[in-house]
This record gives sequence, C-alpha cells and structure tokens, in this order.
Amino acid sequence: MQLEGFNAFCDNADQNGIIFYYNGSLSQNVIGTMGDALKQRLESQDAKGPTSRKLFSSFIEMVQNALHYSPEVPDSKGEKIGTVAVGKRGGKYFIMCGNLVRKQYADRIRARIDPLTSMTLDEIKQAYRAQLKNGDNDDGISKGAGLGLLTVARDASEPIEYSLIDMPGHETELSFFNLKAII
Repeated sequence: MQLEGFNAFCDNADQNGIIFYYNGSLSQNVIGTMGDALKQRLESQDAKGPTSRKLFSSFIEMVQNALHYSPEVPDSKGEKIGTVAVGKRGGKYFIMCGNLVRKQYADRIRARIDPLTSMTLDEIKQAYRAQLKNGDNDDGISKGAGLGLLTVARDASEPIEYSLIDMPGHETELSFFNLKAII
C-alpha cells in the first residue's frame, strides 16, 4: 500500500466514524487483546453504562462467532481470519464483523437470522429466555445453542443486518458472511 492509499483509508475510516478496526488472524488471545483495546477506546469515548455493556457483549459474541464458524484458511496451519469494525455515527455505536463461512451453512445462517430481523425486542427477549431454558442444540453445529445471535439482536437498538457474498474462485465452497448491529 502506498502512503496515499493509507491516508485515504484513514480518512475513510474517520468519515465513517470508525473507532476500532481489525482484520487478520483470530484466536482467543487476539480476541482478548481486541477486547482490552476496545474497552480502553470506549472509555476514551465516554461510553458508559448499558450502552458500553451491550456494545462490548455484542462485540465479543460477533468475533467469537467469526472464530468458531470460520473455516481454516488453506495452507495456514489452522489459521482462521476475520474482520471487525466498531464505530459511532449519529450518537449510536455500530459493530460490523465479517468472516468466511462454508457455503453449505448459508441457508442455516439465513434461517437463524431472518426471523430475528422482524421480531420485536420483547419477542427476542422471550426467544432468548426460552433458548436459555431449553439449551437445545438441534444440529450439532452451533457451539452456543443459538444464544450468540439472540444476544446481539437483544442488545441492538435496530434490527441486525447481514449479507452472504460468494467468494470469487470459491463460489461453490465459501461465502463471506457480514453481520452488523447498531447499539
């Protein structure tokens, strides 16, 4: 990258309210370090109380999902990658997270998220409590019995958004999954 390109990247991040950004290898250690950095950044932004708690909780859920459900990068000795950005616009914080997913899980992802986008907050809370009580993992794939997405949807101030984009050269195998929550 040329210096001019880096300056443009920084300007674009500033214009879009980005206060934290990471792209690269994911591990529990990296997530812990990102969490610490985000906490410090939020303190410098004077984010307090429920907003800070919800933002941090959703951040952790989203990057944990990226770690748990990303396939390993070929020829990388088990490396998983992801991208996360946290920003603030119009007085609200947002979190955007992206990672590769196996295409075979695309319909499952849609089936879990689509209903959440049209549910009221009360319905989301009720579904969260029911899932917490039930704890049923119906497919043997989910590591948290679906609580992560319910947590993000519950903490969001607007319906969560997502996209699944076919990866060039891997259209039959991989998609890039993006998830956005506004807190």
